Amino acid sequence: MTSPASIVRDAELASAGIQPDGSGSAPAFKKLLVATDFSSASHVAFVTALGLCRRLGATLIILHVFEQADVVTADRGESGVELEALLADAQVALEQCARECRKAGVVCEALLSVGIASLTIECMIRTKGVDMAVLGTHALHGVERLVFGSTAEAVLRQTSCPVLTVGPQAARSGLTAGSGPVVFATDFHTETIHAVRYAAALAKSEGSALHCLHVLPRSLEYESDQAIIPQILKEALEHIAGTCNVVIDEPVCATTYGSEISNAVVEYARKVKAQMIVLGVRHASMIASHIPAHIAYRIITEAPCAVLTIAFAG
Repeated sequence: MTSPASIVRDAELASAGIQPDGSGSAPAFKKLLVATDFSSASHVAFVTALGLCRRLGATLIILHVFEQADVVTADRGESGVELEALLADAQVALEQCARECRKAGVVCEALLSVGIASLTIECMIRTKGVDMAVLGTHALHGVERLVFGSTAEAVLRQTSCPVLTVGPQAARSGLTAGSGPVVFATDFHTETIHAVRYAAALAKSEGSALHCLHVLPRSLEYESDQAIIPQILKEALEHIAGTCNVVIDEPVCATTYGSEISNAVVEYARKVKAQMIVLGVRHASMIASHIPAHIAYRIITEAPCAVLTIAFAG
């Protein structure tokens, strides 16, 4: 006889559009791009990208976009010689990064470009066939604007490749790579659940555990008649993990409670000392600034580790 739990579970899976067909290939990360403005936040992003490249066997593009408007203002002009000096300083800094890469055994390409940062980064991602972009942030507490003014936010909205963002709390914690599990947080939305493939591939390459996490409303935490819900969600999470076409150890499937989703995800990541949070986001919501995008921004700002966002058309 089919149990009530199985009936509810099947309904949950069907409503989420989850099919047990094993569709979706394991993603490969062969070429990473890190954008830097040579700030402390960017340096942490560079170190994170370099570590990932070493473990993934990937090549690294180091990109600095020189925005002339930032140094030439209406009341303070810069002569051609001074601008050339600034460009020369940037080139020296890029060469220093390239030397660090070569010392670590990572093949790299250091590029200096002049233009609008977000547009240049997106163009480079497309023309170079980048599999993952890495950015640093120095956003203040509770602020949704990211590094380079609004550059990182613009990249998150525009790019089609996964973006790994190292926020200010991650930079301070030091949990940017090589320690703890990879946490895949999901709301079971049809498109975004497929981000589990990226989480699983990275967990495997890092030799780390994969944690699949769903946040339930705080109001359900002490409802005795709702005790079946965590078990149903655990089975659903296990089902999702089983469709990712990446051979890994059995994932940890967890539910947690919280009135604010971003706080609950961040607190869980802190508790398990996660090295990375993986989020599937709907690209349309990133463009339109709807609530799901705001949740992602808050997680990026407050997380004690780097956050990988994968945008899906939806």
